[in-house]
Amino acid sequence: MTLMSTTKIIRANHGKAATAGLTEAVTAFKNGDPLTAVTVVVTDHAQGIRLRRLLAARSVGGPSVAGITAIRMVTLLDLSRDLTAGAVELEGRRSVSDAVVLAAARRVLAEDPGVFGPVADHPSLERALLAAHRDLREVDAGSIERLARLGGLPAGLASIHRTLLHRLAPHFHDERERSDLAVHRLRQNSISLPPLVVHLPGRLAASERRLLVALAEAGPVTIICGHAEGHPDPEAEALATMLGLALPGSPAPAASVERLVISVPDQEEEARVAVRQILDAARTGTPLARIAVVHPPSSDYVRLLHERLRSSGIEFNGSSVRRLDETTVGRFLLGALSLSANGLRRVDLEALFATAPLRDPDHKQVPESAWGRLARRSGVVGGLDDWTMRLELLAAEFTTQCTEEESADARPWLIDRLDRDAEQCRRLLAFVTGLDRDLRRIAAARSWNARCTQAGRLLGRYLGSDSVREAWPVDELLAMETARSVLDRLALLDEVEPDATLAGFCRAVAAECRRPLSREGRTGQGVQVLGVDQSPGLDVEVVILLGLSEGLMPTRPANDALLPDATRLAAQTGLPVRHDHTTRQHRGFAAAMTAASRRVVLVHPRGDLRRSGERPPSRWLLAEIEAFTGHRPDPGELAQTTASWYRHVASFAQALTVDEPATDQEYELGLLLGGRAVDATLYLADPAFRRGVDCISARLSPKLTRFDGNLAGVTIPGLDTGELSSTRLERWVECPFAYFSEYVLGVRSEEEPASGIHLSPLVRGSIIHRCLERLVGERLEHDTLPGPGRPWSVADHQRLSEILVEECARADARGEAAHPLFWPVIRARMDAELQDFLAQDSDTRASQHSTPVAAEYRFGGPTSLPVTLADGRTLRFRGAIDRVDRIDGGGVVVIDVKSGRPDRFRPIGAEAPFPGGTRLQLPIYGLAAAAL
Repeated sequence: MTLMSTTKIIRANHGKAATAGLTEAVTAFKNGDPLTAVTVVVTDHAQGIRLRRLLAARSVGGPSVAGITAIRMVTLLDLSRDLTAGAVELEGRRSVSDAVVLAAARRVLAEDPGVFGPVADHPSLERALLAAHRDLREVDAGSIERLARLGGLPAGLASIHRTLLHRLAPHFHDERERSDLAVHRLRQNSISLPPLVVHLPGRLAASERRLLVALAEAGPVTIICGHAEGHPDPEAEALATMLGLALPGSPAPAASVERLVISVPDQEEEARVAVRQILDAARTGTPLARIAVVHPPSSDYVRLLHERLRSSGIEFNGSSVRRLDETTVGRFLLGALSLSANGLRRVDLEALFATAPLRDPDHKQVPESAWGRLARRSGVVGGLDDWTMRLELLAAEFTTQCTEEESADARPWLIDRLDRDAEQCRRLLAFVTGLDRDLRRIAAARSWNARCTQAGRLLGRYLGSDSVREAWPVDELLAMETARSVLDRLALLDEVEPDATLAGFCRAVAAECRRPLSREGRTGQGVQVLGVDQSPGLDVEVVILLGLSEGLMPTRPANDALLPDATRLAAQTGLPVRHDHTTRQHRGFAAAMTAASRRVVLVHPRGDLRRSGERPPSRWLLAEIEAFTGHRPDPGELAQTTASWYRHVASFAQALTVDEPATDQEYELGLLLGGRAVDATLYLADPAFRRGVDCISARLSPKLTRFDGNLAGVTIPGLDTGELSSTRLERWVECPFAYFSEYVLGVRSEEEPASGIHLSPLVRGSIIHRCLERLVGERLEHDTLPGPGRPWSVADHQRLSEILVEECARADARGEAAHPLFWPVIRARMDAELQDFLAQDSDTRASQHSTPVAAEYRFGGPTSLPVTLADGRTLRFRGAIDRVDRIDGGGVVVIDVKSGRPDRFRPIGAEAPFPGGTRLQLPIYGLAAAAL
């Protein structure tokens, strides 16, 4: 290896000094000519934009600064693509994508899964193989051979990796191949390059290291290596060794800046503290673009921070964690595809209704609430046949009721409602039928292109046309474009996986939908929000570093399932292990600590609301405290510190009374908690705030107020204002709150239709009641009831069995029957129970010398039962008694049939006719029956 004599390494402190080093390197290469081209290699494009802005700001400083003209910011990946553009070696082949590798992996697993046979169909295996394949592309052939010789899982992984390479190579190329081709072209002297500045390179992959060496051999290269006092950088040392250069000595320590350590209860309070610190810095003149919030590598932090910054109206930029499957479009696409796999279940369709404002075949918006209510009422479980039968039955029922109402009382409002419900049933059935047809087309397609075309039509058909979507939020419009791009990419997979299954197609769509959409905000504008791994290259005035607790920073990465550390080391792959992950995080932490020119805020969350236990301070935080105080405190000692550099936030409420508010809500809460006078304008302008103030003030006062239960002056409907049922009265006695919820507020639970082995308890009870009611009713009508004390005849027993068959047939027609496999067994069991009932009833009537005189005896309205209470109030009851028997010689017997568990009724007896003031049904029915 022969490097150009102009290759050199500059070592500078992170932050302002590193930016100054970059400026000097660019200025030296331009040598007074602002039009001289210079290429700056950065780790990512966001860093390139930030650096361009910093260089532009420095160019105002004077003629010695080169400015940004003719400066190109690229990554090593961009550079390798530029160097291989138009290469004949790549002609006719496309760049490989994750979707292509996943499709190829599925095909390989389907043909010969090897050691992965037991889990070959699991989606997580596909993703793990994708990651392992990407890693192994940076490993030389010798290491792959050593991996194969390890046997077992490593050997199976090596085999699949080689098979993937063999199958993809004729049609695709990857970044490793591009990088190696770029190295070859550089060493053939077929390319001339402008001077190159490599700014703060991190850990480089093997192909990137080879490319950097080739670049250093081909032309002048200056490398800026970051430094943080007291934090060694092994990656910089490895880079110097690779280039055969001596690593320059450490630069002079950076000027010390103000440091503030804040201990907070949890991550939510961390986000609020970060917002308050941003506002504090902005009040003192720090531009938002000169403030950075650095967080651990966790999507939870990103979501919390983005949410808090948006609610505070603070402009920010950073990587997005919102994925396509979290948008309206993504949820609809995945939900619709899952419907086909799960048999068009009602619960899945209701979930689909909740994802987006869908359109029906007539392009009208779907009334999801009304349709969900009708679907549950119809008893639909799943499958097009079930939907068709039950919705047609329900529509016919509504139509019949409407016709009966027109010929009876003719209540227009009820006729209109029944007519609308019938029409909604027909609309819902048309929607389900069309959706099932569209999903069957996707399932029947035999190519990726055909399936993607049909899936794309789903988006337009059910989410509306472009004109309908004009009112959508911008991010949802972007999601629609992204979803269409995903389908366009997947449509090209026929040559990789020509015989893909529907399940494979759905998994591929789901994998693509897990990608983040885009960045939040515009890079360079507003507060910078970034992970600790991205902090090298920061040059700001204020850094707010979050998550400084053990387990959060550094994190504890899990061992790779397919390529664990032991396997990586045994095969001498050179791939990073978990210790390298911690080293990379520590490098980012050190860069963040030295990136601020004015202030560093270090925040330690003591706990996490999502899990129990307390988090001790991070070892890195304690080391930093030791560095600027000369003493390393233990966690207990730190909590008692009263130094000016430390603040302890006990709770959210305590912070509201001490810190400046960051949002309107915090301002309002701070007024209340601090005992300060409430702003009159705010009090009058915001009704919700006014009610909240009144509620808190009233509850803190010694008086009995309406917020403490004082109902004076409030009109409350009493039990004596209308007719009551015994069930309602029992509910009031058992649980007043349940009575209030159900009968005053109208909140009732709905039974979820389900398809299973057992018959629904409600349907079972209804069948049994109808059978007994019909038997007694028929015998009363024909005056063939057994006399007092006489048993039921054989003909009565036979007739009851016949009635059961008829009622079960009706339940079957309504779609209420149990599973066909178990329905005969359940019918036989009910028949046995009914026969037992008649036998026991014969014995009971013989002992009482009684005979039935009424079945389903109803009272209410003009015949309601009045009951006068001791205080003079009168309650009026309505109800329906299953059966009334008359005793020969005087007296009546009330029979109420219960088909459920008898446990609730065991306490009832002669000594306790209504135990605990409950079980009032039989006494009330007895009073009503006495009037017969």
